[in-house]
Amino acid sequence: MLNLFKIEWLKIRTYRTFWILFLGFLVFYPIAFYFSASKFMESLSYSGDLQEELLKRMMDAPFVFPRVWLAASWMGGLFFVLIGMLFILLITNEVQYRTHRQNIIDGWSRMDFLKAKFSLLLFFVLVSTLLIFLVGLLVGVSFSSSKANMFNGVYYVGYFALMATLYLMLAFLIGILVKRTGLSIIIYFTIVCIVDNVLWLIFTLKGSQLGYFMPLEAVDSLVPNPFKPKIMERRTVEDYALIIAAVAYISVYAYVIINYFRKTDLKT
Repeated sequence: MLNLFKIEWLKIRTYRTFWILFLGFLVFYPIAFYFSASKFMESLSYSGDLQEELLKRMMDAPFVFPRVWLAASWMGGLFFVLIGMLFILLITNEVQYRTHRQNIIDGWSRMDFLKAKFSLLLFFVLVSTLLIFLVGLLVGVSFSSSKANMFNGVYYVGYFALMATLYLMLAFLIGILVKRTGLSIIIYFTIVCIVDNVLWLIFTLKGSQLGYFMPLEAVDSLVPNPFKPKIMERRTVEDYALIIAAVAYISVYAYVIINYFRKTDLKT
């Protein structure tokens, strides 16, 4: 698979849109997160509250250890939509410009083409996860008075990796099925920003926990909004159940992608 990734890299290394979106994530996410942390901690310092109340708020502050891992992962998820859009572009460009056909004519099997794209998916997940870890570590070290429990919540970075994988698998599925770049991106953002949230509301308004098992909500719930008051949290589903659901969705998406691409007419 490493050789297939090298070929993929040769395809995209001179693609300007790739660098704009990829560097957009690598640059703007750390800047935005550090700026948010700086302003938040500054507001605490000058809030004028009593010392005991300030200390209590500091313990719950999302930008100090160990809660910084949750904040870093959550905000990383907001910026990761750039990578999802980029991945759709890379998939649909192959179809629209018929380069996927040329790869197969040149000796690749259909599975080789899919493996090459899966290797690119893994690259995006690994790089973004490493970035989340480094940014969380930097911000935590910068604003935490104590480093005793600094790695207690680092599992949220792992949850982010699972979330990133599921989001890119959805992008992969849409790109393969729809094939057109503009329409694929519209469908992707509609599902991510509207459909999944509406389904979650429908299934949770009456106290049901079924909404947390929606395709994207399963991973979103693993990395909840760190600024949301705990009293507003309705989820009682255990993390392990959501992890199982997320892995199941990833497996289903992979199965559909592989079976569809094996049978599809590459001329269309």
